[in-house]
Amino acid sequence: MTNLEKMNELVGSEANKEQIIKWAYMNRILFDCVHLETEFEEMEKSVKVFMDTNSYSESDTEFDLWDKFLDAEFAR
Repeated sequence: MTNLEKMNELVGSEANKEQIIKWAYMNRILFDCVHLETEFEEMEKSVKVFMDTNSYSESDTEFDLWDKFLDAEFAR
């Protein structure tokens, strides 16, 4: 299961990546803080695993990071 699929499961939606990235931008939610939102508390381990196992470039935007995070496997 990807992080995208898990986020949709947690809120009972079928949003695509673009919709989630737009939601995050509009609500000023960085990918590494998503687990601070009540409905996404279960995402904390996924955020940590993603941050520990992915390299970032200075050219990566928050949109790029969200895109990669949503494609990554959900960590249980």
